Amino acid sequence: MKRLIVTVLTASLASACGPKPTPAVVPLLPGDGDANTAKPPVPATGPVADAWTGRTDLIAAPVPKPPAGVELPPIDEFKLANGLQVYVVKSDRLPVVSMQLAVKAGRMHEPRARLGVAELTADMLVKGTKKRDALALAKTIDFVGGTIAADATYEATLVSCSVLARNTRTCLELMPEMVTQPSFPDPELAKVRERHLGTIRQRLDDAGALAAAHVQNLLWGNEHVRGWVDSEQSVAAIKREDLIAWHKSWFVPGNAMLVITGDVDSKKLKGDLERSFGRWAKGPTPPSPTFKEPGLSGSRIRLVDKPGQTQTHVRIAQYGIKHDDPRFFDTLVWNYSLGGGGFSSRLTKVLRVQGGKTYGASSSFDRNLDRGSLVAQTFTRNAEAVATTKMILGEIEKMAQQGPSQDEVSAAIANIAGGYGMRFQSATDVGAALIGAELHGFGKEYLANYPLAVGKVDVASAKRAASEILTPKAFVVVMVGDAKDLEPQLKKEGWRYEKVAFTEPVTPPLVEPAAPVDPKVLAAAHKVIDDALAAKGGKAKLAAIKGFKMVAVGTTPIGPQNAPVETERIFLLPDKMRIDATLSLQQKVKVVIGINGKTGWQMAPDQTTGKIGVNDISAADIQMIDFERWREPELILLKAADPAAKLTPAPDENIDGKPHSVIKLASPFAVDVAIYIDKKTKLVSRMTYSVGGNAEVNDFSDYKPISGVQIAHRRKSSGTGKGGGITDLELKTVEIDPKIDPKVFDKPSAPAK
Repeated sequence: MKRLIVTVLTASLASACGPKPTPAVVPLLPGDGDANTAKPPVPATGPVADAWTGRTDLIAAPVPKPPAGVELPPIDEFKLANGLQVYVVKSDRLPVVSMQLAVKAGRMHEPRARLGVAELTADMLVKGTKKRDALALAKTIDFVGGTIAADATYEATLVSCSVLARNTRTCLELMPEMVTQPSFPDPELAKVRERHLGTIRQRLDDAGALAAAHVQNLLWGNEHVRGWVDSEQSVAAIKREDLIAWHKSWFVPGNAMLVITGDVDSKKLKGDLERSFGRWAKGPTPPSPTFKEPGLSGSRIRLVDKPGQTQTHVRIAQYGIKHDDPRFFDTLVWNYSLGGGGFSSRLTKVLRVQGGKTYGASSSFDRNLDRGSLVAQTFTRNAEAVATTKMILGEIEKMAQQGPSQDEVSAAIANIAGGYGMRFQSATDVGAALIGAELHGFGKEYLANYPLAVGKVDVASAKRAASEILTPKAFVVVMVGDAKDLEPQLKKEGWRYEKVAFTEPVTPPLVEPAAPVDPKVLAAAHKVIDDALAAKGGKAKLAAIKGFKMVAVGTTPIGPQNAPVETERIFLLPDKMRIDATLSLQQKVKVVIGINGKTGWQMAPDQTTGKIGVNDISAADIQMIDFERWREPELILLKAADPAAKLTPAPDENIDGKPHSVIKLASPFAVDVAIYIDKKTKLVSRMTYSVGGNAEVNDFSDYKPISGVQIAHRRKSSGTGKGGGITDLELKTVEIDPKIDPKVFDKPSAPAK
């Protein structure tokens, strides 16, 4: 219901600000008009002379030098007794030491049921160990002016530590502790999880990120890891036990490599490493998961409807190549000419300079052990979306048929090979590049000879690679924009497409089969519900409630900000509800929602005229309201105590350091509601559920007795979709079984004044 209210309030806010001011009248003098004045003939003009033509005193651009290998600093390599591979890059230019550990465990290794577990595990490595909590870790590294960090990529988890050389022992102490003894504390996990949920929510507001996610899903499908996109539901489902299992499976020394760079003594360092990392116990490594390539014939188009979007983000994708493909460097060159070379590339020249369709366009391809994607991307005005897409497809087809020219190949080689050495400004840069090369089995020679390999590309090899790899007749297209502007264009071209709402999860949530529940465990769950029901006020008292009225004040999200709001909510069982909400921002805006059985109405200012109007609530929103009424917080325990209720015990969790029992209750709407019950007070502290991949969290606190029933007077709700964000309310008055005129639920014939 909160989401429905905020949707109306947002629309009302725009109209509450009043109409736009009309442009000021610009005064004209009587003689300013020339509509009826004879004009002198326009003098003929010839071509403009180029002032620089024929000049011999200009400085010519230097001729690019042939590509040369990169001279790397000495690199020592050895293995510790436990199998950890170590590389040492010595450089005494600065008194700094950096350690980078790569564990071969990234997003490509995640199971679909636990999307996001690699990133959550990485983030939690700096949030506490068996010896130090997050604050102690931060203080230890801050004391020596260093940094520690952890992150997960598609292929690996990276842990780093950097300090002054004299404080090397701090890294030798902290890094093994973080990697081998993480504690994954629940309070910190809750914060990290919420931050990840926030990132997923932000994707809904970022059309570019949304397009990037959808194009991978459309290309690879829901049965391939590259097509999986995490959602609020997948991240919210990850528990501490999942992080522990992931860490135990993949974090073993034989599945990792350590690169140390800077001012170090290699001989002394080996002994230090054996004493610090040597206690990391050996263990088996699971085989990396493999997936069958789905294949692609013809084109597929997905329109992601994002109402109000004035620009359309376009992505065109096809299958790419593996990093070890012998055509890799040829592809590097022809892709630079196509769209990888910035403003000098064909896509930018054609779309920006010649077509005036966009500010810029580009193309890129993945460089991983497995075969990735090749993606062309841009954004443009909605009215130009299809025309722009056709221009990109035309340039791709032209590159496939003709390949790059000699000038394009020469320019690409000069830029790629010439700029390669700039990547190694420090020993740490060398270490990071070395990790990438070793992860793909190339070795340090790959880094030194990279420019030479680029220089061997010629027009013939680049053309051959482009013709073999580019598939102009087998591709996918994603457009993220306003469907009302895009659909007429697509239909005019006769392009078949699928349309999805931008709020829908990119990858459908995976429904895991329910495991059989031990009868003793199930009996214990029923006992938890019975105790909570008794603490709430007792089954008989709750079952006798016929309705209630609650007045609350607080804040609710309206666009990018929170606005003060006051609500009056009336609920008469079984199916009558009314909500009066008054929003205070620039001025007060009132919204009223009435529900009577299977019909409903809403009264609010019209977004265009500002006049108060009354409209029916759609059948889809009524279904959502049915679920809201079913999961009513004051009565949810009655639903759970029903002998026919389907309960599933879940692992205990901590909320603000307090242990809670967690019971999942199946609803008739195919949505499970998780009920968190404080083990000490027996009162409900939280309820969570997921709809359409979006997780909703309702927190309850500050319980007070009202007519013998414990009522939470502080309520906080967070989630996405319509009305996403955080709504924080405090109940001011509560009446149980109030006297209510049934007519208040009827649709008014005219707006109230």
